[in-house]
Amino acid sequence: MEDRTELGGDQSIGATAFTGHGRPSRTFARGRVCAEPGCDTKLSIYNDDEFCCLHVSPSTPRLRGKKIA
Repeated sequence: MEDRTELGGDQSIGATAFTGHGRPSRTFARGRVCAEPGCDTKLSIYNDDEFCCLHVSPSTPRLRGKKIA
Protein backbone atom coordinates (compact mmCIF):
# COMPACT_ATOMS: atom_id res chain seq x y z
CA MET A 1 0.00 0.00 0.00
CA GLU A 2 1.31 3.45 -0.87
CA ASP A 3 2.10 6.07 1.71
CA ARG A 4 -0.63 8.74 1.36
CA THR A 5 1.73 11.52 2.48
CA GLU A 6 3.70 11.03 -0.74
CA LEU A 7 0.53 11.62 -2.74
CA GLY A 8 -0.41 14.77 -0.84
CA GLY A 9 -2.87 12.90 1.38
CA ASP A 10 -2.01 15.06 4.37
CA GLN A 11 -3.39 18.15 2.64
CA SER A 12 -7.03 19.05 2.19
CA ILE A 13 -8.81 21.15 -0.36
CA GLY A 14 -11.14 23.90 0.84
CA ALA A 15 -14.55 24.11 -0.81
CA THR A 16 -18.15 24.88 -0.09
CA ALA A 17 -20.83 22.24 -0.39
CA PHE A 18 -23.52 22.52 -3.03
CA THR A 19 -26.68 23.19 -1.04
CA GLY A 20 -29.17 23.77 -3.82
CA HIS A 21 -29.94 27.30 -2.68
CA GLY A 22 -31.85 29.40 -5.11
CA ARG A 23 -35.35 29.55 -6.40
CA PRO A 24 -36.95 26.14 -6.95
CA SER A 25 -38.41 25.32 -10.36
CA ARG A 26 -42.03 26.31 -10.84
CA THR A 27 -44.35 23.31 -11.03
CA PHE A 28 -47.87 22.70 -12.27
CA ALA A 29 -50.58 20.13 -11.55
CA ARG A 30 -49.78 16.45 -11.96
CA GLY A 31 -51.81 14.27 -14.33
CA ARG A 32 -52.46 16.93 -16.97
CA VAL A 33 -52.90 15.69 -20.53
CA CYS A 34 -52.23 17.46 -23.82
CA ALA A 35 -55.26 19.50 -24.96
CA GLU A 36 -54.89 18.34 -28.59
CA PRO A 37 -57.89 16.08 -29.44
CA GLY A 38 -56.76 12.45 -29.59
CA CYS A 39 -53.41 13.08 -27.87
CA ASP A 40 -53.06 11.39 -24.51
CA THR A 41 -49.52 12.56 -23.75
CA LYS A 42 -49.08 13.35 -20.06
CA LEU A 43 -47.58 16.79 -19.54
CA SER A 44 -44.59 17.34 -17.31
CA ILE A 45 -45.19 19.12 -14.03
CA TYR A 46 -42.67 21.67 -15.35
CA ASN A 47 -44.58 22.33 -18.62
CA ASP A 48 -46.70 25.48 -18.18
CA ASP A 49 -48.47 24.99 -21.52
CA GLU A 50 -51.67 23.07 -22.19
CA PHE A 51 -50.11 21.21 -25.15
CA CYS A 52 -47.25 18.72 -25.42
CA CYS A 53 -44.14 19.63 -27.43
CA LEU A 54 -45.57 18.03 -30.58
CA HIS A 55 -48.75 20.11 -30.52
CA VAL A 56 -47.66 23.49 -29.17
CA SER A 57 -48.13 26.30 -31.66
CA PRO A 58 -44.90 26.85 -33.62
CA SER A 59 -45.76 30.56 -33.81
CA THR A 60 -45.11 30.89 -30.07
CA PRO A 61 -41.67 32.52 -29.84
CA ARG A 62 -39.55 30.96 -27.10
CA LEU A 63 -36.27 31.78 -25.43
CA ARG A 64 -34.71 28.97 -23.41
CA GLY A 65 -38.08 27.22 -23.27
CA LYS A 66 -39.96 30.29 -21.99
CA LYS A 67 -42.62 32.05 -24.05
CA ILE A 68 -41.70 35.60 -25.03
CA ALA A 69 -43.75 38.51 -26.36
